[in-house]
Amino acid sequence: MKRNLTRNQGFTLIELLVVIAVIGILMAMLMPAVQQVREASRRTDCLNRIRQLGIALHGFEGAHKRFPASRTQHPGPPPVNTIAPPSTRTNAPPSQRSAYQSWSTLILPYIEQDNVKRIFNYQQPWFSFANEAAVSVQQPLFLCPSAPGENRTDPYWIIGAAAGDYGSLNEVRANVFLDAGVNPAPPTRAQQGALERYRRTSVRDITDGLSNTIMLAEAAGHPEVWTSQGLMTNAMWAIYQVSGGGKVALHNGQFVVSDGCGWADPDCGFSVDGASFDGLTHQGPRLINAINASEIFAFHQGGASFLYCDGATRFINENVDNRSFIFQITKAGGEIVTVEF
Repeated sequence: MKRNLTRNQGFTLIELLVVIAVIGILMAMLMPAVQQVREASRRTDCLNRIRQLGIALHGFEGAHKRFPASRTQHPGPPPVNTIAPPSTRTNAPPSQRSAYQSWSTLILPYIEQDNVKRIFNYQQPWFSFANEAAVSVQQPLFLCPSAPGENRTDPYWIIGAAAGDYGSLNEVRANVFLDAGVNPAPPTRAQQGALERYRRTSVRDITDGLSNTIMLAEAAGHPEVWTSQGLMTNAMWAIYQVSGGGKVALHNGQFVVSDGCGWADPDCGFSVDGASFDGLTHQGPRLINAINASEIFAFHQGGASFLYCDGATRFINENVDNRSFIFQITKAGGEIVTVEF
C-alpha cells in the first residue's frame, strides 16, 4: 500500500523577509498617524489647561469685580528682603528684578493651590527668598503637555523657579500695527490687552467684547530658547545679537530666556513685538511660533492655544492674518474683529 507523504509547511527565508518588510512598511505608515493622534490629545489637554486658568481668572473677577493686573508693583518703597539667601544660591541682581506680583500668584486659591498660597508671602516680592519654596512648586496647570522637558526650572533669572508656559498678552507694540498696515498706530491706551500692567481691568473696560479679546497665550518651552528652526545655536545667537533682541542670555554654555521663565514671574506676560520668520530678528511679521523669548510660541503643529476673555479657548493658526489677529489682542481698540482659527 502506498502512503501519501505531505511536506512540512513553513516559512522559507525569502517569505520571512517579505513578511518583515511588509510589517516594516505598515509600521512606517502607522507611526505618523499614531503621533498625530497623540499630538491631537496633547493639544486638547493644552486647551483644557488654559481654559482652567480662564475659569480661575473669572473666579478672581467674581470676587474682586475686576480681573487681576498682569503685574502689580508694590505701592510704597520696595519691601526689604528679610530672608538671607542660601550660600549655594544666587538671585537676579537689583537691576534685573521684575515687578512685584503676577496675576498667576493671585489666582492660586482659584486653581486649588491654597497650600501654595499659604506659604506665599504677598508682602515680599515674588522673587524674594521668602517665596523660594512657593515659586519652586511645579504647577502642571501652567505647563503645556507638548512642551519638551519635565520639571523645568529657571537656571539663570530666579534660580529654581518652576517654569510656566502660559502668559498674558499685555499689549501690542506700535511697530506691529505699522507692519500690519495700521498707520498711524493707535494711541497707547488702544494698544493695551485685557490684563494690563499695574491696573485691574473690569469687564466694562473690554469694550471690544469678551468673545473677541484674547487674554492668555502660550509662550512655551522655557527656560530653553526655541525658534521656528529649533533650539537656538551659536550661529543663531550671533544673528540674534546683531538684531538687538535682548531677550536671550548665554548662561553656563546654555541659551536661556533672560526673564519670564517662571509661572510666578510677572514677566511671563509680555507685549507682542513680532519677529522674523526664523525668529532671529527682533520685530517682524511673524507673531506666532517664531521664538519663545517674550513672544507667542507653542510646540503644536501649525499654531498655538489661546484663552479669550469669555473663557473660550481657541487654537489659532500661525499663518493667521496679522491685522485680524492683533485686533483680537487689544481690548478697547474699536476695531471690527474677524475671528480666525
